[in-house]
Amino acid sequence: MKNFDFKTLADAQDIDFGTDYNPDLVVLSGAQLHLKTAPCIIEALTKRAASGLYGWTPSDRPAYLNAIQNWMRTVRDYEIEKEWIVPSYGTLRAISTSIRAFTNEQDGIIVQPPVYVLYDRVINNAKRKKVCNPLIYRDGYYEMDFENLERLMAKPENKMMILCNPHNPIMDIWEEEDLHRVAKLAKKYDVLVIADEIFAEHAFYGHKVIPYPTIPEARDNCIICTSIGKSFNFTGMSHSNVIIPNEKIRKAYTIQRDAEHYGSLDPFMYNAIIAAYSEEGKKWIDALIEFVSENIKIVKDFFNRYLPDVTICRHRAGTLLWADFRRLGLTEDELHDFFINDAGISVDRGSQYGPGGEGFCRFQVGIPRSELKTALNKLLKAGIKYGIIKETTGSEIASELCHDF
Repeated sequence: MKNFDFKTLADAQDIDFGTDYNPDLVVLSGAQLHLKTAPCIIEALTKRAASGLYGWTPSDRPAYLNAIQNWMRTVRDYEIEKEWIVPSYGTLRAISTSIRAFTNEQDGIIVQPPVYVLYDRVINNAKRKKVCNPLIYRDGYYEMDFENLERLMAKPENKMMILCNPHNPIMDIWEEEDLHRVAKLAKKYDVLVIADEIFAEHAFYGHKVIPYPTIPEARDNCIICTSIGKSFNFTGMSHSNVIIPNEKIRKAYTIQRDAEHYGSLDPFMYNAIIAAYSEEGKKWIDALIEFVSENIKIVKDFFNRYLPDVTICRHRAGTLLWADFRRLGLTEDELHDFFINDAGISVDRGSQYGPGGEGFCRFQVGIPRSELKTALNKLLKAGIKYGIIKETTGSEIASELCHDF
């Protein structure tokens, strides 16, 4: 890990990034890492920029396809054929393309809230109906409601399901048994599953994300979205590699993709993918997970000590945490007013992720440790002042502010 820079607050450098960075706040909102990406990617893009050639870039070059195929095999334990790879202009674009290719207006698209907020926009823009299969919350973790899911899939107008795994915002991984049950139901009722697996490389504590198509019942009835967007902090570059094992589905998807004007690869993404999906890229991912694991431990220790009524939900993937603040007794507006105006910290409102998100917050911990400790110090001071944190140890609290956190 000493070879990688996890100390620089990347978006605070003296350059106009056009991000939401605010020097007056500690920004823990959004899914974007506040760290530099892997050095091997920076080097590859620097060389590409220096070449002066940014023109049409084909997606069938062996180096590109080999990198993806090898990464899926060695990192994700997923054997794929090169012809299954369909480059697209971003994960949301890929989901939109899938919706338009395989459903009609007013058909239902099943989602599992609380879930990624921008699925709503894609479904609404396509004039389809969002159909909610809310997750069941139990003491700090979530389960699928399979009884309700079967009822929804049995309705012929519900043609598609978006399966988020790892699931955003709860930042957990679905078990193999869950995937089998989803796949069996989808096959039984002829519901096409779009599996959004773009957080898959960020699996923590020895866990693995099982690629949905490796479930036997799923292989011929799915579209898989992969990307370096979350794993290597490339969310500003609209690119994804969609993997479609079934030839008929792949052909229909590609026709719709091309009809929406797909030209060539972004030339920078060509080099970024090859660099990221390498041995050096994997080393960076491993170091990032080790670094963020320590950040998570610091956050959990803080909440256990000072805010025990807040539940940090089970975390097994991603550099984000999902927390239940409801026992503090604050409305959502009061809670976020406290974070912004008293503590000077921005976090994501849980309600934006749909039913079941009210009273929860999502926050980013893929940040330099100095920035994390600044945030916790600010939260501690504001919490004492606001009365959320009880000053039970008297003057000892004040002396600890600049030391423990």
